Amino acid sequence: MHIPLFSLFGAFATFLFITTAASVIHAEPIKEPVLALDPEADLSNQDASGTSADESIGYELRTNSKDESKEIWLWAKGGKEHAVRLCETPGWGNMHLEFSPDNYWIMVQDGGASLGISLRLFRREKGVVFKEIQDANINDQAEELALKQAGLQKKPDFLDHRYVNLVRWSPDSRTILVELRGKGVDDKHVVQISEWLGLYDLGKRKFIFDLNQMNRGTVQIDKK
Repeated sequence: MHIPLFSLFGAFATFLFITTAASVIHAEPIKEPVLALDPEADLSNQDASGTSADESIGYELRTNSKDESKEIWLWAKGGKEHAVRLCETPGWGNMHLEFSPDNYWIMVQDGGASLGISLRLFRREKGVVFKEIQDANINDQAEELALKQAGLQKKPDFLDHRYVNLVRWSPDSRTILVELRGKGVDDKHVVQISEWLGLYDLGKRKFIFDLNQMNRGTVQIDKK
């Protein structure tokens, strides 16, 4: 038996499909990303290089010649020769880097078809030096909240294929809109999550339920 569960998340709709283990799930298939293992493979699905919106910071994905690992490097405008390393990343064809509107935060979205897609949050320290926020925990929190809203109390590692994407920043750079897709199976349930949406507060390091947080700064009123 196929049971659609619907819950209203602020102004966002959350759709999860849960069946018993013996049932067949009927929903749109998860669109799994391109997996590019060969360093010479086509990486057109990812942002190999780019700049912040105001072009004050540049970045590119580089291959470490020692071990073939992928690294993201940043530099201030006009100073590529002084680039600094942001982090190592899988770089298998799905890497996207997004600056917040105020350039204070960086979100790195990366992974692969078997790894899933995850988000990593970095905060600006000085110049083009950014530090990863280790306790951001966006990916696990999104999964746990989505399942909880559907009536399932599961640990964050329940989904064996999980894709977490950054949809947009709030204009004031304090909140992000996150999309979660995934699927998981245990002895009692088959779960597929399609386009679950949530709001994550960067300062509080947790998901919130106030849509107004995404609209701060969008309306300007001037006196005549």
